[in-house]
Formats: sequence, C-alpha cells, structure tokens
Amino acid sequence: MPSRDEGYFASKDGTRLYWSQVLPDTEPKAWLGVVHGYADHSGRYKLPIDFWVSQGFAVQAFDYRGHGKSDGPRGDFKQWSDYLDDVTAFADKLKAAAGGKKVFLVSHSNGTLINTHYLATKPAGVAGAVLVGSFYALALPVPPLKVFAANLIKGILPGLKLSNELSVEYLSRDVEWQKESANDKLRFSTTTPRWFSGTMAAQEGLQGLGAKITLPVLMVLGGADPIISVPAAKAFFETIASTDKKLEVNEGHRHETLMEVGREQVWESISSWISAHC
Repeated sequence: MPSRDEGYFASKDGTRLYWSQVLPDTEPKAWLGVVHGYADHSGRYKLPIDFWVSQGFAVQAFDYRGHGKSDGPRGDFKQWSDYLDDVTAFADKLKAAAGGKKVFLVSHSNGTLINTHYLATKPAGVAGAVLVGSFYALALPVPPLKVFAANLIKGILPGLKLSNELSVEYLSRDVEWQKESANDKLRFSTTTPRWFSGTMAAQEGLQGLGAKITLPVLMVLGGADPIISVPAAKAFFETIASTDKKLEVNEGHRHETLMEVGREQVWESISSWISAHC
C-alpha cells in the first residue's frame, strides 16, 4: 500500500512552503515533482498523482508561495523571481529524496511558466520535464488600457486584490470537477497588479530560453484551452533545443487537461513517456 507524508520546507528567503509525498509499495522507477498552476494548489492533483504512484513512481508535490497551505499573501509575491526560488528549493529537495534515482518535473499552467525559466538554467539532476497547459501567453490579448491600468495601480497599490475573471467552466468539461473546483476553499479567484505585471514580464522573458533547454521535454496541451494561447505554446515548443521533445494536443480539452473528460488517457500518456526515459 502506498505511503504518504507531508510537511514544510523553506524557500530561499525563508518563506514556509507546504509539500506532500506519496511512495509506491515497491522500489520507485523514478521520482516525479508536481508544480501546480495559479490560484491552484497541489491537493488538486491527487488523482493523477495516485495513478502515477500505481505505475511505480514516487511523487512529491508542493504549494509555492501564496497558494494552498504555503505562507504568503494569496496570489502575490514581492517579485516574480520568488516563484523561481520556490521551484528551485523544491527541486533540490526532490533530488535529495530521490537518492540518485531519475527525477522528472511535471508542471501545469503558471507552474509551467516557472518551470520553463528553471529548466533554462540547465539544472543538474533533472532527467526530463512534462509541461502541461503552458501559460506562455493568454488566449486573448490583454487590452493595452488594462495593461496601462495595472502598471499604474502597481505603483500605488501593488497588492490590491482584483478578480481574475476566470470561470471554473474554463478548466474542464467535467461538471463534477467544475463543482469541486468551485467549492475548493484553497482555490481563489483574485490576482494583484504586481502579479499581473510580473507575470507578463516573465512571459516576455521567455524569448531565447528555448535554446537553453536541452533535456527531454513532453508538452501537453488542451486543444480547446480558453485560458492560455495554444499557438504561443506551440511556437515556443518549436524553439526548444532538445533533440528529444514531443508535443501532444488533446483535442476538445480545456485548460486542465489532467482533469478533463478522458483524463486517464492523459495520465497514461505522461506515465508512458516518463517510463521510456527512466
């Protein structure tokens, strides 16, 4: 029977971050690290995590600052690089736990934006990455007036809570998952001018990073994703320097393809890809 554990660790600046772990009842084939999306948390990945554990993988997940059970104001940071520090600290913890076994990072949405910046640093000890729902640009361009307003407010009230205008129907066609997401007390529906400006800058900062990513990559997208720009994700994929890369687009799937109708096939595809790289 799988064993579970949880606790807290510290990011670079001392921010307390929550982590959890599930181990198979046999020697793990490899270790997976799960990085969630914005306004999201690691607890929402229980079903795919349990599936991957059933396939023989050990899995750790964590909540980066301002999310889930971790410390920090909801959906905010001092600067965007704080997220990169959080993922770096988590990856170091994961690699230490793996004890020499191969380590793979599985990220979603905003977590994939963070992970992409991390992967461009060519981190030692990471064998491959699965980039899901890549948040490299919004599906619809942000009106210039809204960008101007966000930058203006950022200078006055950078942490002001604003609605992120995202409906749970954007996440998945699965009505039960929509209801569960709407009732999840750890999710939130706000953003801040500081987060908006910092994240847009991080997306602009993707230019040239693809050439620095040389490890194996699997990118998984929902073909009907109403939140992220699928064309932007595909365009970035083409710039990734790795000779071992694969793009999968699940037609009809919305943003959370890991929790879509037919999700088991997505979990299996990711498991098979990682197994082939162990």
